Amino acid sequence: MQRNLITALWRQATLILAVSVALVAPAQAAPAPDEVVRDAVQRMTQRIDSERERLKEDTAYARRVISEELDTLVDFRRVTRLVMGDHFQNASADQRREFMRRFRSSLVQTFSTGITLYEGQPIRVLPLEEGDVRDNRARVQMEFGTESGRPMPIAYTMFLDGDQWKVDNLIVNGLNMGRVYRMQFDQAMRQHQGDIDKVIQGWTVALDPEEFNLDGG
Repeated sequence: MQRNLITALWRQATLILAVSVALVAPAQAAPAPDEVVRDAVQRMTQRIDSERERLKEDTAYARRVISEELDTLVDFRRVTRLVMGDHFQNASADQRREFMRRFRSSLVQTFSTGITLYEGQPIRVLPLEEGDVRDNRARVQMEFGTESGRPMPIAYTMFLDGDQWKVDNLIVNGLNMGRVYRMQFDQAMRQHQGDIDKVIQGWTVALDPEEFNLDGG
């Protein structure tokens, strides 16, 4: 794959992740999870359109927008346990908190750089199918328009926390983000010979763009 194509695909992946993760807003009466996503798609894309110049020029504001959405949407304690995997039990409380802080900060930085790449691409939240909601767990499917014309499949896995649906994982074009980050953490632990402090200090959510297979090849 040529480098310029890889760069274009990675810009597209960043856009998809930025808009996708920033979509779901709090629900007061716990409506169906697909309704939460569908309503939030319209609200978030309208905000990007109306504040595009400010989001593009004021990077601090873009980070604040993403930060607010992530704090509303994500239970970072659950995500920290998922990403750290077996290493979570061996980490101290301070190490867990520091990793959670760095993981959150890295997500905010990554997603804020892609938010203004949204320029009216079609987004379709699919109706729930049988089995998509079980007890306090749900899966919501979405299709995101791409430059090739082939919709990009996105799946949210969600859990009901009190009266609010929250996303705890994201699957983009078959790529399980939670699993990728956990493998990244495991690899870093091997690289640093089990020194968890070095892993935490060097943490970033950067991914290889070819992992997304955005060209369908």
